Amino acid sequence: MNLRVGSCAFPNPGLLLLGLLLLPGVVAGTSEPEEGEGDLQCMCVNTTSRVHPKHIISLEVIRAGPHCPTSQMIATLKKGKKICLDPHAPIYRRIIKKLTESKLLAD
Repeated sequence: MNLRVGSCAFPNPGLLLLGLLLLPGVVAGTSEPEEGEGDLQCMCVNTTSRVHPKHIISLEVIRAGPHCPTSQMIATLKKGKKICLDPHAPIYRRIIKKLTESKLLAD
């Protein structure tokens, strides 16, 4: 290692550029989510409209928001499997409508 006193040694420009390009990835990869922030991504990448409602034991509806631009419907089937339903399928739209109507009547 060669140290010079009183003069400035410049690093290799290629290494400097590489370091600057990699820095945002390192900083983003080490940051941890704030408390209460949770996963900020869509849980449902693939959806289906081929599940009969009689096979569904529970249904979770997640509204669109900053975490995901589309609403998501996650159904738990009688066999325990969780799947994502297409919220735009007519059959599931009717289910949501009936659920919201019954909720309004119950309140």
